[in-house]
Amino acid sequence: MIEHGNYKIKPKDFKGGGAFGSVEVVELYNIRGHLCGLYAMKTLKATAAEVENFRRRFIREGYLQASCIHTNIVPIYLYNLHAANPWFVMELGENDVQTLLLSGTFTRDEKLKCLRHLLEGLLFIHAKGFLHRDIKPSNMVRSGGVYKIADFGLVKNTSPSVDSTQLTAIGQGMGTPGFLAPEAIFGVYNEQTDIYAVGTFIEYLIHNDSILEKVLSRLFKKCKEHLPANRYQNIKQVLEDYIPIMDGLLSDNTLKVEA
Repeated sequence: MIEHGNYKIKPKDFKGGGAFGSVEVVELYNIRGHLCGLYAMKTLKATAAEVENFRRRFIREGYLQASCIHTNIVPIYLYNLHAANPWFVMELGENDVQTLLLSGTFTRDEKLKCLRHLLEGLLFIHAKGFLHRDIKPSNMVRSGGVYKIADFGLVKNTSPSVDSTQLTAIGQGMGTPGFLAPEAIFGVYNEQTDIYAVGTFIEYLIHNDSILEKVLSRLFKKCKEHLPANRYQNIKQVLEDYIPIMDGLLSDNTLKVEA
């Protein structure tokens, strides 16, 4: 059990993780010993903590995610980023969108809401001067009926402070194959590279739904134009095109069937 300020953190179940960090479900207790609820805790693995580049990257992830306070971004509540093995505690999602899509129970209305929440969360991230660089269904979680962007492991600050350190080698592509814009493979990132990933996200979301494929095809194809200049130039433009489509579908009672 970890004691931190007025709280105690008790591990409960292993949730998953990658080569450098692990995520587990934890119980959070207050100073009086009352259970506050279940949360997710991400910890930098001991082997990775010994590598300074991985440690700096993890610390940056925690600080940047904690600074993004928005309804559609997973919040961080507690952290100790300077421990031997840095960690942070965040909201525990019920399911990620990838799991929901595979379940076959993801309704059309929920898909439409999910996409709007993705765009609104990403609009906030970009307004902060950040690029997410890893938008995909498994990095979007549902919590209490709200969809939230998670995993800031590859987030880039486009307005770094004067004492910041370059953590990504020039010309190195970061992200998930299939969601990477053509230019991102060569290490070029901007808002249009996140927009390209949004286009692939939409493709996954509307797969096998003929109605959504029909009404959203132009939108996702413009997000995924090969040349960045031919894509939407910012997320606000995507939202402005998407909201009328979403409102039209939600108001059409003849389409109130599950995808």
